[in-house]
Amino acid sequence: MKPPAFAYHRPETTAEALALLGEFGEDGRVLAGGQSLVPMMNFRLAQPDHLVDINRVAELSHLRRGNGEIVVGATVRQAALERSREVREDVPLLS
Repeated sequence: MKPPAFAYHRPETTAEALALLGEFGEDGRVLAGGQSLVPMMNFRLAQPDHLVDINRVAELSHLRRGNGEIVVGATVRQAALERSREVREDVPLLS
């Protein structure tokens, strides 16, 4: 099956993404990759009218150490976690 029609949005900033999600409310869903949303849409288990793709939002791709914790942004890829020196040192199970 293929998903029903939807509008695709690709914001460049967190502010843009939040504005779109606020505008669409329950009719909008975040698309970040590596998730089950697209298969759910194919089976029509999820039918959002709007997809907001956050992959180009640079503010969400950070991976840094600070205040005794590792901060992982929403769009950090698994490969980046696996290669991160900070993650290997502070949270070896995660890498």
